Amino acid sequence: MDLSRREVHRKPESTLLTDRAAKFLENGPADVVDLIGHICNLPAAPRIVAEHMAEAMFAGRTEFRRDDSGKWLFVSGTTASVSAFEARVEMPSVEYPRIGRPSERRKRGGSKAKSEIPSQPLKSMSWVVVDVETTGGSPPSDRITEIAAVVVRDGRIAEVFETLVNPMRPIPSFVSKITNITWDMVKNAPTFDRVAEDVMKALEGNVFVAHNAAFDWKFVSHEVTRATGSTLFGQRLCTVKLARGVLPGLPRRSLDHLANHYGVEINGRHRAGGDAIATAHCLIRLLRDAEDRGCATWDDLEVLLRGRPPKKKKRRYSALPSPVTRDTTA
Repeated sequence: MDLSRREVHRKPESTLLTDRAAKFLENGPADVVDLIGHICNLPAAPRIVAEHMAEAMFAGRTEFRRDDSGKWLFVSGTTASVSAFEARVEMPSVEYPRIGRPSERRKRGGSKAKSEIPSQPLKSMSWVVVDVETTGGSPPSDRITEIAAVVVRDGRIAEVFETLVNPMRPIPSFVSKITNITWDMVKNAPTFDRVAEDVMKALEGNVFVAHNAAFDWKFVSHEVTRATGSTLFGQRLCTVKLARGVLPGLPRRSLDHLANHYGVEINGRHRAGGDAIATAHCLIRLLRDAEDRGCATWDDLEVLLRGRPPKKKKRRYSALPSPVTRDTTA
């Protein structure tokens, strides 16, 4: 059972040549000489050259395969993207094991899409809660200054990875006031390309979770692509949306309000590690509450997150005079 499309994973970034190859192979399997001849405009290329070119071009791309006769074929659907989701308790002081210092919107309602990724029990799933601090809000002009990834497994925090990152550009003063991250703190920190593999070690095999997940996913996926040439895929869960479904009576769903509701202390607000660990504790409590509401599987959770469709607003008629279209005096 391949569930890699739900958990975070990466694939080589699409190129013009791989796109042309996929389109050409939609008509059926093709001999490598014909394939390379078409996509690279090299008719009658020597077979050994064509073989080397195809192997290099399709390395790591599971959607391109050979059949029993040795011809190349394209298996559609293997790169399908997935949908994006989005009383006080004394928290014990725990030292979590730390990873060493850094050395396609899924179609809802479609039976085919549902059968491709079987629904998993929530208790069997592992999660990685991510938080990033950045120089601003829009990559690629803005970059990551700090990243944390907290792995949650079996209802507890299992691993914590965090590091400052040299963004290779200035940090605006107003951002430093919020995050307390200054240029002096990051100038000797590793650049993202040096920590990319450590980040992926924490992400891969887990469901991506963040508070306002679209923001963190946007930055992390951009940096991973820039550093490794691979594209991130995987299911995302937003704790803001999860709180909206599980705690409909909570007036605000900021991390501060959510943490206060569950009695979670945030040690280091607006720092990646502090926010990610606090979000992880909130995730654990949210999943327990979701289970109490009958959510046993991922599909159950999706139903809860979608909620009821909004009621149609009644039409409001204008108070201005309108022309008479029929005789009402009879």
